[in-house]
Amino acid sequence: MAYAFKDCKVEISTNGSAWTAITAYSASVAVDGGRRRVGVQHNFTDDYPAQTAGKRDPLKLEVHHTYSEGGSDPFEVIRAAYEAGSALYVRWSPRGGTAGQFLFTSDAGIVLTPPYPTGEAHTGAVLLTSFVLQTPKVTKSTV
Repeated sequence: MAYAFKDCKVEISTNGSAWTAITAYSASVAVDGGRRRVGVQHNFTDDYPAQTAGKRDPLKLEVHHTYSEGGSDPFEVIRAAYEAGSALYVRWSPRGGTAGQFLFTSDAGIVLTPPYPTGEAHTGAVLLTSFVLQTPKVTKSTV
């Protein structure tokens, strides 16, 4: 069975316990980083290296969302976390977040990129903004 990402539910939190749905604003979620370090050492007798699993690099979650100006809208919450250097959490459920579906939740992260709006006058496109959250890990659970 194949799934489309079109039903994804996205939420943010400033404390990891009270979550605010930003699904109506969100346009995409991308995950980068998390590369596992690997130690490699050749010896004199083998033609191939010995290797060991090392630690993982942090993950970077990029979320694109529509720009809005309400005091509790995603832009304002994310902007405040960025400017203060305070924790932000992101979680998403690719299939919509109903019972039995997977939910991916970040640990406390730091907003790396300013979420300020940008755009071009000639396009007429919906005004989007984005942010990148660096987090140590993401945990998979079931709704």
